[in-house]
Amino acid sequence: MAAGVFRLSNHRILFIDAYDSFSNNIVSLLEERLEAVHVTVIKIDQSIQEFPAFLRDFDAVVAGPGPGHPENAADVGLIAELWRLHDDYLLPVLGICLGFQSLLLAFGGSIVPLANPRHGIVRQVTPNNTSIFKGLGPISPVHYHSLHAVRGHQDGLELLAWDVETDNHDFGEAADDGNPDAILMAAKHRTKPFWGLQFHPESICSDQASQQLIDNWWVEARVWNSHRRAYRQNDACIRRGLETVPKTVDPHLDPASLEDLSLHRTSPPTNRGDLMCPSTTASANPKAHPIIRRTLSLDEKDIPQICALLQMEEEDAVVLDSEPHQRADTGEYSIIGCLGPTILKLEYHINTGEVCLLQGTQQSFVNLDSYGDSFFGYLKALMSIRRAAGGDPHIPFWGGLVGYISYEACLETVDIRTPGHPDKPDASFIFVERSVVVDHQRQQLHIQSIIPEDEEWVEMISSRLAAKVEAKAYRSIPIDPYVLQPSITHPDPSSYAKKIGKCQDYIRRGDSYELCLTNRATAETNHLRNPWPLYLHLRSVNAAPFSAYMRLGGMTLLSSSPERFMRWTRPAVPTTSATEVSTVQFRPIKGTVKRYPNGPHGPAITLEQATALLSTPKERAENLMIVDLIRHDLHGVVGSGNVCVPKLMVVEEYATLFQLVTVVEGTLINQNTFLSHTPSPTTSTASSPNTSRSARPPPSASDAGHLGRRRCKVSDKVAQTSKTGIDVLAASLPPGSMTGAPKRRSCALLRQIEEERSRGIYSGVVGYMDVGGGGDFSVVIRSAFRWDSDTKYDTEGQEKRDTWSVGAGGAITALSTEQGEWEEMIAKLGSTLRMFG
Repeated sequence: MAAGVFRLSNHRILFIDAYDSFSNNIVSLLEERLEAVHVTVIKIDQSIQEFPAFLRDFDAVVAGPGPGHPENAADVGLIAELWRLHDDYLLPVLGICLGFQSLLLAFGGSIVPLANPRHGIVRQVTPNNTSIFKGLGPISPVHYHSLHAVRGHQDGLELLAWDVETDNHDFGEAADDGNPDAILMAAKHRTKPFWGLQFHPESICSDQASQQLIDNWWVEARVWNSHRRAYRQNDACIRRGLETVPKTVDPHLDPASLEDLSLHRTSPPTNRGDLMCPSTTASANPKAHPIIRRTLSLDEKDIPQICALLQMEEEDAVVLDSEPHQRADTGEYSIIGCLGPTILKLEYHINTGEVCLLQGTQQSFVNLDSYGDSFFGYLKALMSIRRAAGGDPHIPFWGGLVGYISYEACLETVDIRTPGHPDKPDASFIFVERSVVVDHQRQQLHIQSIIPEDEEWVEMISSRLAAKVEAKAYRSIPIDPYVLQPSITHPDPSSYAKKIGKCQDYIRRGDSYELCLTNRATAETNHLRNPWPLYLHLRSVNAAPFSAYMRLGGMTLLSSSPERFMRWTRPAVPTTSATEVSTVQFRPIKGTVKRYPNGPHGPAITLEQATALLSTPKERAENLMIVDLIRHDLHGVVGSGNVCVPKLMVVEEYATLFQLVTVVEGTLINQNTFLSHTPSPTTSTASSPNTSRSARPPPSASDAGHLGRRRCKVSDKVAQTSKTGIDVLAASLPPGSMTGAPKRRSCALLRQIEEERSRGIYSGVVGYMDVGGGGDFSVVIRSAFRWDSDTKYDTEGQEKRDTWSVGAGGAITALSTEQGEWEEMIAKLGSTLRMFG
């Protein structure tokens, strides 16, 4: 069901979310498989007045999975209250994973650790052909659990299914792994309408029979309701057959007010003035701002030659470069921003919560109160008034924001606070109005401007790029190590091994399924005022489809990332039905083997050999956990039934590594109310004289605002408006491939394990938001970055030295080994460090 769309519903299920990263997949499974059912979601720690009375408005409850232990009240919250309901308030309940364990614990069972946790592993479950398993033979669901339930005495429970070791010899694990020969997988209460499943039927790799259990449970739940439960009270919404209840319930909800919430609709805030910032006065449809374009033949020119002809400055620069590793689905286009002295720059600092706007000599600050205290709310509002139409639909970028979001800024979307640095923006974007886009497939150059009446510049650049150049001109040459004099510091092996052990301790305790541990190397080099030649060397030794060169303020990023984080297409042109459709794509990478296992001068392994190495349960489990996490993130925005996985765990070849890649896609369907509820701006005062330009400027630094603490989170206020790709971006950060699952708990644990070390731009994202409504971001991996403020002098106080930071890591699971994880991390570091010679 598309988010925010009314639907006919005759039945309602309450889902209790234990802060898991697969919860929305369960909600989608319920709504897709069960006819005329709407699911309402609450958190385990929400304050619900008179919880038993609140439940009367629902046909059933699903108690979801989550991190932690069912004996810990904070980990289960409201779930524990379900098993204590008085007979007058009983209703059908299905517990999944943690919910199942809580059920067993409540009725005399015990919860004990597995010797070898199972996360992202497919195993056969053998049922007893009764209750919800009636008519089903053995099933093959995905398991995510570090703990297992042991039945107690006189517990009133009927056991329904088991994971029997002798049935699983063909599932790729050793028979003698230290776990019990039979592990309880499902149970029901003999007299109360309570059922539980240890496994995850919603996983993309669980079989259809596992999902059939949901249908069977719902049949039994409805039968129980028809015989044992009186008609619900205060249910006018259901009687009239129109579902208007919010998908997520307010934390302090009075159940008597449930009928009147109507999807939390609110009026937009009053516009408090400011002609230069996003406002509610914008039209509901994108204006056809002219996009001036000239198209030339590429004429065998490459990106280095084009940038040289453009006379790219040594100061700010943005190049999103797919030329080194072109693929039909990832490497079609490269984007070069043509930046001028009055271009608008945005910087976000998590330590102050400010958005600083810089334009020419002008600097000002934005008050985020009107944007739901959300940096993403501001970005969404800014892009809404700068939307344009009429450009070539084949060109992904007409103009717009290009920049990065650091890992620490991403953490704010999951409510994890970290200290920032006053001199290092945690997110930075530049508003590109003039650009050159290279179509590598069609061998074309597109010179573009979204500045009105800018034909003269377009013609000037077209003439410059039409010039002939020598075939070898401007090509990369190896960087002389004598010039750089690099001094490289690698991570400490023993320290990394201890951190791997800590990760696995948390996994065995049930606090996480997978933890993406990272570390950092540093490379000190002689100062390079212009690092462009170093980037050219990186792209030649480690070709990747999402390479990038970025100079924003005092930051330089040299990236050879192979991983797309997220792309969203421009919304389809609104029709008479006022519906917009956009496709969102993720390409998570998890699972890595070296292409040259015996060193760069040894033989390369083949794709077939790499595929065999990446087909182990460990490698596939790493990928599957992130795929299920991304499906959860997507479902939370695009709604049930709008997510698919067109490519699952395919091995792709890169310059130095083979990677296991999956493609996850979602369909964003909106009523065409894109600008009707745009948050209003604040009144502000410029901190320096305005720098004018003849063309209509974008939202700019002409006004200053309140300097209060703000969080880079998904705003409830923004979420009430129609959804765009920016909403999906905010809901999906940080990248799951850099965190693990469940995401929120895993991020918090990683902060401790990594000793609160800042990852910076590494593990964040870099990319663009297009004025046409699309966008594309990659994960910042296989990259090096430096800050000008970290440049230092040698011991004699003369020669400047740059400090480049290079991050790498890997997904730690219960199946990880210290040696294997160390070698993987070092291989990833080496793919980037080799550019220093």
